[in-house]
Amino acid sequence: MEQSLDEEVRALLEQRRGEWMAIAKELDISHSWISQFVRRKIPDSGYQRLRRLHEHLKGCAVAAKAAA
Repeated sequence: MEQSLDEEVRALLEQRRGEWMAIAKELDISHSWISQFVRRKIPDSGYQRLRRLHEHLKGCAVAAKAAA
């Protein structure tokens, strides 16, 4: 079964928990928003914001695998 975008972004953020401040700064998203999103406190997270996070997190994962 395919994961929904919001669930995939949450999972990717959980994998990079110590990097949320840097991710927030890079994408001009507040750290507080990321924290609340992961804790499911934001009911409508906004598709465009999720797409940006997803692209960033997936891109970083690909770069990390290539460097390994």
